[in-house]
Amino acid sequence: MSLPTVEEVKNYLRIDGAEDDSFLGSLIDVAEEDLMSSGIKNQETARYKLAALLLIANHYEERRPEVIGTSVAKNSYSLERIILQLKAEELPLDSELEEIL
Repeated sequence: MSLPTVEEVKNYLRIDGAEDDSFLGSLIDVAEEDLMSSGIKNQETARYKLAALLLIANHYEERRPEVIGTSVAKNSYSLERIILQLKAEELPLDSELEEIL
């Protein structure tokens, strides 16, 4: 597993044609940066790829934040959960903590 390709993103978003390829490539890069800045380094899981697809879809479909009244909507529950799980995998185990200390 790794980041999705432009073709995988187009299939996920049900986009035909090549007019958005460059933009979708940029969104893939942004998703990678977002996940890395969230503390996620391991790109070799299916959850990582799904999180990237959800981020890309969110950026593509909601090109500006969704405003509800006076508050801005957060990431969907499923995306937040996936990001937390991926971050948890990056935490050191108890045995690794003992070695560090």
